[in-house]
Formats: sequence, C-alpha cells, structure tokens
Amino acid sequence: MGMIGLKLANQSFSACVAKIIRKYTSYSISDIKLKVQKEEYVFECDYIDSEGINTIIKIYKEMKENGIDCVIYEHDEITTIDFLHNLLLSYEETERQVEEEIEDEVLRENNI
Repeated sequence: MGMIGLKLANQSFSACVAKIIRKYTSYSISDIKLKVQKEEYVFECDYIDSEGINTIIKIYKEMKENGIDCVIYEHDEITTIDFLHNLLLSYEETERQVEEEIEDEVLRENNI
C-alpha cells in the first residue's frame, strides 16, 4: 500500500515544531530535528490508516495555526487537506456499506 506523510516546507527546526510533533509521536527532539533538516516526513502513515490520516490532519492544522508551513504528500506527490478529508469520508462510506451488507446477510440467514 501507499503512504501519506507530512513534511515541513521551507522551515527550520524550532521548539514549536518539536512540541507539536512530540504531542502525536514518540520521536525524540533530536529525531524530529534530524527529520526536519533532512526534509523527511515528520509524520507518515499507511494510505488506509484512518487514525494516522486523522493525526496528519491534526498536526497540519496545529502547524498552520502556529505559522509553520507544512505540506501533505500522498504517494510522494503533494496533496491537500481536502483530499484527506474526502479520503476519510470514502472510508466511512465503505465501512457503512459493509456493515449494511453484513446486517442484510444476517437477516437473510435468520429468515431461512
């Protein structure tokens, strides 16, 4: 599967960056600093990991609120926060459809 990640854009490491990232990860401050300096993802998750995607959205919003420029990537291509929201909505819809199909199947089995 692919991945979704978050990088800082044209930013240098700061205490604010470390504080935000540490709120959502177990990375050490030196690990965060190194990721920023090497222009690596400061957070990444699997493409189908809704919890991870929600975390990226939270980090992104918190970074923006603190004036920190960051960029979201999907399969190493720049994407938008709207894309992530739509992706989560599609996952929720799929989950709902699966639940409905399971309920329908149970009803059919009980009526036989």
